[in-house]
Amino acid sequence: MAGDDSYKGYRGEALAVLKSFGAMVWSDVEVKTSRGTYTGIILPRSETADPRYIVIKLRSGYNIGLLARSIESVAIAGRKE
Repeated sequence: MAGDDSYKGYRGEALAVLKSFGAMVWSDVEVKTSRGTYTGIILPRSETADPRYIVIKLRSGYNIGLLARSIESVAIAGRKE
């Protein structure tokens, strides 16, 4: 199931973290980091974007970048495309 678009644009550290939790692009997630808990959808990234960050769209509509190494756990509630 993890085809080319499952982790679109992610590479390096961010890709390794997403794969370790089984979280793909467009997954509806709750991410616990060392700085707090965030709920939203994992967004695809540009192939030239910084490989240390994972971007999620919060329910409020804002997008935030989470430093991959700060992520402690990812709970997946579903997937939307």
